[in-house]
Order: sequence, then structure tokens, then C-alpha cells
Amino acid sequence: MAKEKGAEQKAYLMAFKAFACVLAAGLLLVLALVLLRSGKEDETAVLAEVQGSEEDAPGDDPSEDMPEDPRTEPEEEGVRAELPEVKEMAGETDDITLGIDVSKFQETIDWDQVAESGVDFAMVRVGCRKSVAGEIVEDECARYNLQEAAASGLRLGAYFFSTAVNEAEAEEEAAWVCEFLKGYPITYPVVYNCEGFQEEDSRQYGMSVEERTRLAQVFLDRIEEAGYTGMFYAARSELQDSLLWDTEALEQRYRIWVAQYLSEVYPEISGPEYEGSYAMWQYTDQGTVPGIRTVVDLNVAYFGYEEEAPVQEEDN
Repeated sequence: MAKEKGAEQKAYLMAFKAFACVLAAGLLLVLALVLLRSGKEDETAVLAEVQGSEEDAPGDDPSEDMPEDPRTEPEEEGVRAELPEVKEMAGETDDITLGIDVSKFQETIDWDQVAESGVDFAMVRVGCRKSVAGEIVEDECARYNLQEAAASGLRLGAYFFSTAVNEAEAEEEAAWVCEFLKGYPITYPVVYNCEGFQEEDSRQYGMSVEERTRLAQVFLDRIEEAGYTGMFYAARSELQDSLLWDTEALEQRYRIWVAQYLSEVYPEISGPEYEGSYAMWQYTDQGTVPGIRTVVDLNVAYFGYEEEAPVQEEDN
């Protein structure tokens, strides 16, 4: 009985050792598989990280080499767009200033009363080209308005009503304006104003958007060459979506004076319902100002000046 028991114990021990060896081998195999899988996942993660860093590397995206377009962000309705630096003038401020635009139709103005009412500047019509005959004529009240408005302490700007039909006429108009303004301290812009071209009796009737826009550019380029700030005037309905003017081309080169008359006016609302760039808003043509017997256009400019511009002397 003792030998049989010893042999049985010996057989049991050998079987246990064999099982332990098999179990150990199995555990080692499982551990190896886990380590192998983990290594592959780490390799995949590293590869993905490297690929991502290569895709995000500066210089690979061609759009990064392109200049930023200041017009890509939509402007909030009723708020003026910021003027590019190229349109800023020496001595200009961010002050909001109030003004009127006048012509012979406002008759004889008491400019002292206008100045006392809080008006900061006056845009004076200096002349026009007749819409049918085509000759250039001086506004009957231009010299009086320029002289007396300046004497009363108002800052001056000017505008010309154009009906030019070719570049030579646009150049002629600008030269006429520059000569007329000598001797006056023109601080605010000099403006190109063109209206009524859709009327059949207008000498501009039938001209294309591109043709009329080009004439405005010729005029304003000549004005700026003379040292003045050029500005283009038109109604919102003409400018919006480049309906009657190449608005984008004009906005890139000159300041815009937009006209829109709403049920509310400045300062109840801050600006027109115009999505483009503008520096001045004509918000009503039914304004009343002390010293003016008729109604008058009222304007807000989103800029001002530290001091009056020097006078361009007349030729001897």
C-alpha cells in the first residue's frame, strides 16, 4: 500500500508540473499578444499625429499667402465701414461731425445763425454742367456761401454736379473745380455728384454703368492730384449691389457719401441701411436750420479734422 501511494503521489506531482508549464506558456502568449496590439496602436497614433502636423504646417495652404480682404466680413446694417488707411488724411479725427449741403436753391443764407445752431461743416455746390446743353456754369451762390460759411467758422467741402459724357469732359470739370476753389480753405472732401442720367432728355442717357463709373474716376483722380480728398455721392438704391454704378471699384479708391431717407434720422439711428463702405450719410432733404429759409439736406460725417486746411493760393 505505501509504494502504490508513493507512485500515485509522484504521478500527481508530474501532472501538476506539466499543467503549470502549459498555464505559464499560455499566460506568456496572452501577454505577448497584448504587447503586440498595444505597440501597433501606438504606432498608428504616432503616424496620425505626424500626418496631422504635416497638413497643418504653415505654407502648405495657398490661402495663407493671399492678402487679407477687408471686405470679406459682412458689415452690420446701419453702421459705417471702417475707412482703409489709404483714405485717412493728415489731421483727421474719429469725431462725428454734422453738416449741410447747399446750393442756390437755399437762397441767401445767414451763416452766422447756421454756425450758432451747431452745424460743423458745409458742402457747397460750386457749379454744374447743364444736363442738356452741356456747358459748365457757376452756382449763383457759390462764392457767397464759401466766403461767408468760412468767415462764420464752419469747415468747407464742395461738390460739382456732373453730366460729362466722355473723359475729356470729366477732366475739364475737375480742372474747372480746382481752379474755382483756389483761395478757399477746403477741409472736407470735394465731391462728384451725378444724377438724372436715366431721364431721356439727359445727355448721359443710355450710358453704361462702366462708362459712367470711369468718368467719375477721371474726375476724382484729378481732384486728388490737386491735393483734395475725393468723394463720390449717390443714393443707396444706386449703389447697392452695383445697380447703377460699379460700387466696388469706387469704394476701393474714394470715400462714399450715401443718401438714404428713412422714417428715423440721425441720431435716432446711427446710419443708413447700406451694406457697403461709406464715410458720410445724407439722412434727410427736409431739414430745417436757423438762418436758412428753405428746407436743406442734413448730413453726418463719421470723421472730422483737428484744424482747417490751408488755402490753395490763386495763380498770379
